[in-house]
Amino acid sequence: MDGLRAMLIVAAALAVVMGGCVLLARRIRRRGLGGGLMSVAEEIYLPSARRSRAVVQAEVRSSTPNGQDPPGL
Repeated sequence: MDGLRAMLIVAAALAVVMGGCVLLARRIRRRGLGGGLMSVAEEIYLPSARRSRAVVQAEVRSSTPNGQDPPGL
C-alpha cells in the first residue's frame, strides 16, 4: 500500500510540474518573450542561429518605414 501511495504522490507532483510548464509556456507566447529565453539554447546547439536571426531582423527592419523596429521585434 505504501508503494502505491508513493507512486500516486510522484504522479501528482509530476502533473503539477507539467501543468506549471504549460501555463508558463502560454504566458511566454502571449507576451512574446520566447526569443530571449531560447536564444541561449540556440547559440549552444546551433551557432549559426544568431547570424540567421540577425539577417531576418535586418530584412524586417528594411521593410518598415524609416528602418525602425516593428512592434514585437
